[in-house]
Amino acid sequence: MKKLLLLSLSTIIAVSCSSRSLQKDYTVLDASSQDIPEWVEDLDEWIQDEIEKPKKYRFYTYTTEAKNSRAIACEIAHARVDNKVAAEVATFIKQSFAQTKHGDPTKKNAKLTEYVQDDLAKEVQAHLSGVKYIKEYWEKRKFDKELGADKNWSGFTCTKLAQVSKSNLKSLFKKAETLLLKKTNSDKESKEYIQKVLADAALAFDKA
Repeated sequence: MKKLLLLSLSTIIAVSCSSRSLQKDYTVLDASSQDIPEWVEDLDEWIQDEIEKPKKYRFYTYTTEAKNSRAIACEIAHARVDNKVAAEVATFIKQSFAQTKHGDPTKKNAKLTEYVQDDLAKEVQAHLSGVKYIKEYWEKRKFDKELGADKNWSGFTCTKLAQVSKSNLKSLFKKAETLLLKKTNSDKESKEYIQKVLADAALAFDKA
């Protein structure tokens, strides 16, 4: 009987934790689906359950803060996912530069250093293609001061899910290589080094 009681309690807790009723400062007035989708709550689990060839793709999500308009919230989510894709590619390239031990051209070329740190992600995003938006989930939330919100108001949040093939993403590394070569010195050593850094970054990305 004791074991049964514990099981019942754990079941109640598990159900309650996935319920919207425990949100701290708002209640949900409306939503695009009755239940919060699995891909919103646990993307990795959803990929494992739903995607036939997960290693061929990478998946990205973004959930906005509440906005006055549902359309605006979803537009922002769309843009932020694009940002995440480009930022991830740029991060792998930065890490590849950081892991090098000899001949780093960014140490000899201030413009290249600045470009890698500040502009690379923007340039990668400008050449982004093949991003397929496959899921969208939105909620209309009523925020309540009595529940801990800063003020009483209603707003929309939006979550977008995008799928990108790894082959499309790998092409971004080649484009980044072209962009970086334009910023570096014309000497052969620097060019060969950048090509190696980008090849290592693409390989690390493919294994991630």
